[in-house]
Amino acid sequence: MRIAVRDHGIGIAPEALERIFERFERAVSSRRYGGLGLGLFLTRQLAESHGGTIHVQSRPGQGSTFELRLPVGQQPVAGEVAEHLSPV
Repeated sequence: MRIAVRDHGIGIAPEALERIFERFERAVSSRRYGGLGLGLFLTRQLAESHGGTIHVQSRPGQGSTFELRLPVGQQPVAGEVAEHLSPV
């Protein structure tokens, strides 16, 4: 299954594209934009625990497209999500 979400926002600098999927990471200053930097981290952890992936394509000033891909018909193993989350 493929789910794509596209926005027409401020975009993301190339050097931040992979970093934004890390815990507490943000592409922009928290002074101008809210959030804790956990949403994309948790999304990647959940996608991978289900055998899927998430990727982003973006350019500053041109918005972003996030693509989530999940295998169809595959069941995650109980407790697998918790195993992927590393301790704080």
